[in-house]
Parts: sequence; structure tokens; C-alpha cells
Amino acid sequence: MKQLLSIFLIITTIVSFATETKTENTGDKGFITGTIIDSSDGKPVEYATIALYSKTGNKLIDGGISDSEGYFKIKNTNPGDYYITITFMGYKTITVNDIKFDHKTHKIDLGNIKLAPNVKELNAVNVVADQAAVQYKIDKKVVNVSQQLAAKSGTAVDILENIPSVKVDIEGNVTLRGSGSFTVLIDGKPTVLDPSDALSQIPAGAIDNIEIITNPSAKYEPDGAAGIINIVTKKNKLKGTSGIVNVNGGRFNNYGGDFTIDTRKEKIHFYIGGDYNYRYRLGDLEYNRDVYYEDNNNYHVNSNGDFEFYSSRYSIKGGFDKNLSKNTTFGIGLRFGGRSGGRDMEKNYQEYFDNSPEKMLYITDDNSSRDGYFYEANLDFKHHFNKEKTHYLEAQVNYNGRNFDETTENIRRQLDYDIESSQKSTEDGPGSTLRLKLDYTVPTKFGKIEAGWQTRIENSDADNKIYNYDTLNNEYIFMDKYSYNTVYDRNIHSVYGLLAGEYGDFGYQAGLRMEYTNRQMELTNTGEKFKIDRPDFFPTLHLSYKMPAEQQIMVSYTRRIDRPRGYQLEPFVTIRDAYNVRQGNPDIKPEYINSLDLSYQKKFQKRNFFSVEGYYRITENKIERVMTPYSEDSSMFLHTYVNAGTDYSLGVEFMVSYSPAKWFTTNLMGDLYDYRLKGTLYDKPFEQHNFSWNARFNNTFKVGTSSRFQLDFMYQSQSVRAQGTSEGFFSASAAYKQDFFKRKMSATLQVRDLFGTWKHEFVSKGEDFYQYTYFKPHTPFVMLTLTYKINNYKAKRNNRSNGSMDSGDSEIL
Repeated sequence: MKQLLSIFLIITTIVSFATETKTENTGDKGFITGTIIDSSDGKPVEYATIALYSKTGNKLIDGGISDSEGYFKIKNTNPGDYYITITFMGYKTITVNDIKFDHKTHKIDLGNIKLAPNVKELNAVNVVADQAAVQYKIDKKVVNVSQQLAAKSGTAVDILENIPSVKVDIEGNVTLRGSGSFTVLIDGKPTVLDPSDALSQIPAGAIDNIEIITNPSAKYEPDGAAGIINIVTKKNKLKGTSGIVNVNGGRFNNYGGDFTIDTRKEKIHFYIGGDYNYRYRLGDLEYNRDVYYEDNNNYHVNSNGDFEFYSSRYSIKGGFDKNLSKNTTFGIGLRFGGRSGGRDMEKNYQEYFDNSPEKMLYITDDNSSRDGYFYEANLDFKHHFNKEKTHYLEAQVNYNGRNFDETTENIRRQLDYDIESSQKSTEDGPGSTLRLKLDYTVPTKFGKIEAGWQTRIENSDADNKIYNYDTLNNEYIFMDKYSYNTVYDRNIHSVYGLLAGEYGDFGYQAGLRMEYTNRQMELTNTGEKFKIDRPDFFPTLHLSYKMPAEQQIMVSYTRRIDRPRGYQLEPFVTIRDAYNVRQGNPDIKPEYINSLDLSYQKKFQKRNFFSVEGYYRITENKIERVMTPYSEDSSMFLHTYVNAGTDYSLGVEFMVSYSPAKWFTTNLMGDLYDYRLKGTLYDKPFEQHNFSWNARFNNTFKVGTSSRFQLDFMYQSQSVRAQGTSEGFFSASAAYKQDFFKRKMSATLQVRDLFGTWKHEFVSKGEDFYQYTYFKPHTPFVMLTLTYKINNYKAKRNNRSNGSMDSGDSEIL
């Protein structure tokens, strides 16, 4: 705590010094400042391009890019006559003339410069244009949901399936750049749910866009190896009352819907929304395991059967934003939701040893369910100290909680379906997190300084119980010896400081975040306690270089952390099925990730675009789930977690967007990925190496002004893990969208996995075992979505505080 307070006092001193009035010693040179805002709603326009020209010969002299508050500054301008042009996609270009510097004028403040949206009307008919499927900014990728027609009725998970860097397995688990460790934010705010659960909870119809931030600055929490996925929900920008409603239904009894209603007045904005979706998936599975012995009397178990995944999810949200004054805003947001779902698998088994002619034949039912609810509350406050809105204070309070109950049951039956044996495990208990956050930003003559403080207070209580089935009395018997109650408390206190600015064509941002973690996990049955009392430091560095002809290059470095989840730490055994048990490891250390990114972007004409990103990531204390024989007869395996060693990820992502005609746009996205894992497993050194790749090929055809047809292809190659591989697969999807009633209503028909090629295959192996698992869902998935806009609802064009872009469903430019 002394170290924490010392760093905080140093940052406070720097900020106080920076806020003092300074006299610029510029000699005969001057500088130009201004703030770019949207003329329709007054919001700042982020990343607009400013170009300074000399009136003599119309020569380009210098330029810049507006920051997150729309502010820009062009320095070191010699005496003379100038003009500037300001451009940004989706807005009309504006020119500011008659800018003159002499020996007496060293500063020109252009104030607020309003950019008008580029909307044209001809005889009351809107001229429309599509956005790029993925837009690249300085520090993030922005996924435009409106261009993901094949995922219209799905969730955020379905949208991410068609995005570079992201992989989704058959159960909806998401990985980003090969890692399942990342942070999910909703409108810039944390959520109580696990990343994949949070993404599967949000319907696609309620999403404006999705931001992928692979190298966040020190301002953000450093949790997650791969970065941040921020879900930006739709918000109306029109005054009065407006709304949007989506309903969907399709094959395999899938159905649902969502709505958003907004009321916006001069100084206040109210909103309410809700959603409900039921999803069902069934398919075939195969499972084989071989265990090897020195006497060659090897053990084998082979099975096949079918599976069912099902879930119902709902949520309701509401809140308001109010302008307390010209420079002060305040907002409250509330959200409540729940889920009920699980999976059922019926498998036919054949079990035998090489030297035994006898084979055991039986049937198993493996069932698991997870039910419960969650809640979230947010308070936001922001005050600007100057008219340029570059000097401000932000405060945020976030409180969220959850209470989920999980049940896993395995029933072993004879061929006549009589129960031979059965086990059941349950886990239930609440958890909550309180976040208090304060951020301060102040401009200086060399750029800006940001500083902040945050406290996280987390607690949870998990009650794990084991039951064995009594075949004589046909009832489950509670096994007190194998049941545990775990109390988990963790407090994290943080301070950070950032320095950002420009020097000529170079831009820089350097930051340092310090966190102090105090964690205690206690098994109340035994009194065992596992504690952590540790400081951590997380530096970040972002550098950029402006190039001519709409090019830019950027390099960034961050250090991050992936802390173990609660279930990875629990030291007791829980049953997964008749052949697998799970046990946590309280001694595993957190992963520390050093990540380096390099990106280049180039625009060609108006509709063509090329981007390439290279990244190199080193993960220390790599956490891996491993398996080993658990019982003497080797019929059961233990799944647990270890620090397997260090992994190295080297990759290149690219995207080409090309429009050979106004009615056709194609996007090719790819990821080439070299992965190495070195370490020690069960006291023996090992090394895994794999080169994998994936590609997405999206094609959109305009059929008139009211119709769209989309055809998408995706391929994922093989990838490796500490004890095996995940095999590759190919998939194709198609969608057709038709607008009605002057675009107030639309219908979208989606067909996913057109050719039935979607599958998931896994191989796990060690010195004494081999295991093969195969899942194949029944496809194609067919869904129809109807969308209706109330009072010509248009999603908010700019929410620059979290970097949102144009609406998911609004195509009007």
C-alpha cells in the first residue's frame, strides 16, 4: 500500500504541475487548435484527418488526427497564409480558409468545427451506401454489425465467427488470437459474466458495433492475454421517441426477439430494452480412448451417440443520461438478466482390454445444466473544464452480481436401460464485484496527461456437493466427504499514468499501471486458506507515424496479466462424467503476457482498403488444462490445470476490401499464425509447434436499393495444445435481406453451414494415452429475422467516449 500511495502522489504532482499556465516559447512559429464535432448531435468526431495547406501553390505543409474528444493541434507553423481541410468517412469534407500567421500571432484557436453527415436526398429517396465489414482505427478494429447478415438472428458470438483473430467452438466458447483469455466490456463497462457467456447473452439485433482492442493502454484493466472485446449497443440519436424491434425464428425450434425504445429531449435521454432467445442444437459425437501399459495389455473405450445443447436467455435494461450543465453529464444504467440451459448426451460404449476376449457394453446419459440470474448497475459522471473539452474528469461506479446453479449428472445403464450406477455433482452460490474508478485528463504544451485510480472488490461463495446413486432405494445419497464450500475474496487497487503527444509526424503514448492484489480462498470444511499478496506493474507504449496518401503505421507494446479463474483454483474433485473428473490447482500462478503489435493501413480510392497487422506475444506461466489417469483401472481420467511453461505466438492478420462495382463488395480476411509452447509437464520437458491459418471470404451483392445478398466462406486450419491438436474445418453461409415500407421494415433470411461441413475434432495424447473426440452438429441452420423501426429509428452515429461507429442497421451515409 505504501508503494501504491507513493506512485499515486507522484502522478498527482505531475498532473498538478501540468495544469499550471505555461507560456509557449515558439519564436516566430505558431500552432493551430480546434475541436471537430458532429453537426447533428454535437458529439466529438474521433480520428478525423486534418490537412494544412499553404495558399501559395496549394502545397501540403502538415497535418494531424483528432483525438477521442475531437481535439487537434498542428504545431510549428511558419508565418504565412494557410487553409485546412477536414475529412472523415461518412461526413462532408470541410475547408477552413483565411488562416494567417505573422510575427505577432502564435496561436489560432478555430473553436468548434462542425462536420455534416454525408446524407443526400433526391426526390425524398435516400442514397445509401454500405460500410466496410471491418474498419481499422489507430488502436482497434471496429466490426460493423450491419454487414454481418448471416448472423442477424444470432448473438455477438455468431458475429465474431466471421472476424479475423477470432475462433468459436461448437459450444460457443470464443478465443481471440488463440487465447480464451480476454476482457469483455459492454458500452465500455465491465460485466459480471465470463467472456463467452457475456458474448452469447447479447442479441445481434441490439448491437451497434463490436470493437476489438488487442493492445489496450495503461488506462484499461490489464486482465486478459489477448486484449478487450467491447460491445457497443444501439442508441437512438433522434429527438422524441423512437425504437427498433427484432423477432426471429427458424429450424430446430430456435426463436427469440429483442427491442430498444429511446426517448430523447434537449437535456435528457431515457432508454429501455429487452430480449429473449431460445437456442437449440443437436448432432452426433464420437469418443475413443486408449491407455497403454508396459505389458501391452492396453485398455480401450470406444463410444458414439448424439448430443443436445439448449439455452434460453433473457435480459432487460434501462437508464438515462442527463446534461446537468453545459460541461457536466450524469448517467445511470441498470440491467437484469438470466439464463437456463445445458447439454444432454447419450452414448453407446464398448470397453475392453487387449488380452481379454470379453467386452463390456453399456449406455450412458451425461447431462449438465446451468441456471441463474445476473444484475448490473452503473453510475457515470463527466465534467469538462474547458470549451475544447480536452480537460476533464470522469468518475464511474459499477456494481454487478450473479447467482448461478450448476448440476452435472452421469447415469450408466445396462443395455436394457436399467440404471447400473450414477453420480451427480452440484455447485451453487452468489458472487459480486464493486468497481470504483476515477480518470483525469489535462492538456499540456507537449500533448496530454491522463491519470487515474481504480478499486475492485470481488467476492464469491461456491457450495460444491457430490451424490452417489443408491440402486437399491433408487435415490441419490449425499457424500459429505467429497463436498466442499469455498469462500473467495479478491481486492485489486490500481493507479495509472499516461503521457501522450506528437512530435512532427510522430505520435506517442507511454503509460504505466501499478496494481496491488490481495486474494484469499478458504475451504470452510477444512479451514485451509490460500493467499496472494502481490504488486504488479504493467507498462504500455504506442507509437504512430503519419504517412502521405492516406497511409498510417503504428507499433505498440503492452504487458498484461491473466489471473486464474475460481474453478481453476479449487483443490477438490468434481465429477464431469463416468470417465472424467475435474480438480483445480491452488498453486498455479497467473500468466504474464508481453505483446507487440505492428500495423499498416492504406486506402485506395473511395471503396478499396488494405490493412496488415503483425503481432508477437510471449506468455509466461502458460496455464494449460491437462489430463492424466486417475483411477487404478484407468477407466477414469483427471482433468486439472498447470503452469505448463512459456508460449510464443507470432502472427500476421490482413484484410483486403475491394469494390469493383457499386453493386458488389468483397472482403478477404486472413490470419497466419505460428505457435510454440515449451515447458515441463509431469517432470518431463516437452515442446509443441504448429503453423496454422484461417481465412474469411465475404461477398455482398446489392440487388437494387432495397435488397442485399451475402455469401460467406470460412476455413480454420489445425491448431495445437499442450497435449494434442484441434483439427481444421470449412464452412459456408448465405443471407438475403429485403427492405419494405421505405426501409422501416426489413426481412433477413439466413442459412449457416450450407454444405454441412462444420465440425470439431480434438486429439489429446500423452506417453501412456490417446484420446479422440468428434462433434458434428446437424446443419444447415436456417433463420428468418424481421426488423421494424419505430418512428424511423436511427442508431447513434457517434458515441466517441467508447469509440463507437455508425449503427449496425443504419446504412444511410
